[in-house]
Amino acid sequence: MVKTSGKGRAFFRPVFSLFCNILLLLVLYAIGRGIFFLENRSLFPGVGGARLWGMFLGGMRFDICAILYASIPYLLMALLPFRLRETKAWRAVEKFFFVLPNFVCLAVSLCDAVYFPYTGKRTTWSVFQEFGAESNLGGIFLNEALAHWYLVLVGIAFLLALIFLYREQKPSGEPYHWYEYLVHTLILLLSLVPIVSGLRGGLTTWHPISLQDANDYCETPTETGIVLNTAFSMMRTIGDPPFPEPHWLSDEDAEALFNPVKRPAEGTQFRPKNVVIFILESFSASYSQFLTGWQGKEYEGYMPFLDSLMQESLVFRHSFAHDRQSICALSAIAAGLPTVIKPYVLSPYANNSLDGFVTDLVEKKGYSSAFYHGCPKASLGITGMAGTLGFRKHFNMEEFGDDSQFDGMWGIWDEPFLQAFEKGIGELQEPFVASVFTASSHHPFHLPPGYEERFPEGRIPMHKCIKYADNSIRLFFEKAKNETWFENTLFVFSGDHCNEADQDEYQNKLIGRYLVPIAFWAPDGSLNARRGGIAQQTDIQATVMSYLGYDEPFVSFGCDLLTTPDEETFAFYEALGTYFYCRDGYVLEFNMDKDIGLYSLEDLSMSDNLIEKDPDRASSLDRYARGYLQQLLERIVHDRMTDTE
Repeated sequence: MVKTSGKGRAFFRPVFSLFCNILLLLVLYAIGRGIFFLENRSLFPGVGGARLWGMFLGGMRFDICAILYASIPYLLMALLPFRLRETKAWRAVEKFFFVLPNFVCLAVSLCDAVYFPYTGKRTTWSVFQEFGAESNLGGIFLNEALAHWYLVLVGIAFLLALIFLYREQKPSGEPYHWYEYLVHTLILLLSLVPIVSGLRGGLTTWHPISLQDANDYCETPTETGIVLNTAFSMMRTIGDPPFPEPHWLSDEDAEALFNPVKRPAEGTQFRPKNVVIFILESFSASYSQFLTGWQGKEYEGYMPFLDSLMQESLVFRHSFAHDRQSICALSAIAAGLPTVIKPYVLSPYANNSLDGFVTDLVEKKGYSSAFYHGCPKASLGITGMAGTLGFRKHFNMEEFGDDSQFDGMWGIWDEPFLQAFEKGIGELQEPFVASVFTASSHHPFHLPPGYEERFPEGRIPMHKCIKYADNSIRLFFEKAKNETWFENTLFVFSGDHCNEADQDEYQNKLIGRYLVPIAFWAPDGSLNARRGGIAQQTDIQATVMSYLGYDEPFVSFGCDLLTTPDEETFAFYEALGTYFYCRDGYVLEFNMDKDIGLYSLEDLSMSDNLIEKDPDRASSLDRYARGYLQQLLERIVHDRMTDTE
């Protein structure tokens, strides 16, 4: 019997029991992670000590998420403000919904400790599509259970721990009063805050945590196996169908049309130059006087410094982004991987290996590396993706350390953050590869206090932000040009995607709204060329490697713009469920089943569909486009983005 004086304790007894049970699960998940690590120790050379401890702590975010998802029925039964929950039958069912789902989650992680060496990543829901038709799974499972009998014993121990260490909610034995229902209802509502936070991986994250976020704690994609747990990996990919694998062409014919394996020419000599990459938030070609003028238009322009730099750079008449999301730009620029079907980081293949040029330079050429993003570390998943792509040092809003420069919405204002970037570059050991992702040219289109008069409104709210960001880049170069590393550095610029525009052909149509500035600039003027072809974000990887004289093969779904003739350059992107392939002055719009439209690349308004007028050209472009897409999907699905054989 609970005495009246202990009524307050009785109110919180369900929450305390729930807390103890969640804590039990966290301990068991940590033990499971330790067993997983020990079972696969040889796959993680160099991982130990403080770094391993950091992975275990980071893994708690994913553990909590998996535990809460698996325990939703138990949580509801434990917190519902009904007297019925004190009955013996209710408590038995409540315990069942705690023990069974969580034991299954723990068990699949133990099984994955055995399966992991074959895949190099935690198992996702796609395993059921992959092995759904197999008839010998029972025999395989039995053989592995016998070979790994010690893991079976661990599984039994986990089950016994869940059964016997479970803290049951003891009944009060007293009738509820009306105010007690009110208090228990309030406790339920307040409990929703930590529960929702745990399910999302934190209330401050832009999107619920995904597989890709494990890279925040790792240096290689394989190491995400330590941070993640299999239950989370499977839950997060439920409902994600595997990417299709079309076979429009033979493998030989597809490769003849486009070969993603880039091999150096005989006698190639590597030049250890520095590389600095500016990824410019929401920079559209529509803001550039230089680029719109190239299209034959008179336009004021809102990025005068970058325009002046592009006139001394390697630039192309049309240059394309691959998607409308920031996270997609990073994988395209650094790994030559365009977005297809859905952003790579949100796909079931998010922890496949990628052949990013940063990883190649760091691991094979001894480069140091740094990635700067003025937003909070968890923002948009960008920092995690940067880790996947090989950037070893990360510098975010937290490292900047001065919240007075926070724009109140996204991150640190561009001007002070680019100054911090310039200073940070000077501290890197040469040769280095460093990238910065700007943040200020973004909705809600604010400027720092005191800057409104310097950068007045343009035709649309974005214009003043572009002028501010462009000036921030100018100030970076004013300082950087006096540094010793400057002359030995290749600078690359790319918008991440487009935003609002004041010209219809850049705002409402599916050609112009994907045009962004892409430029390669060297202080010695060696890259001063205006080319009539096409550039795309995926070309940056191959072009940088070519400029450096990289002497080993790698995989990229872009072109080396230094050696590819203009008529063979191309762009591929996906928009609104259809694909676009741009080549030799034309754009083919198509889907998995058929071709939809053919347009001149000069027809940014897409006013004249030529597919009936020029079927031969459409057929030729269709062959190139499908050969490209077929290889892209095949390599993603089968984890062959690093396979150069």
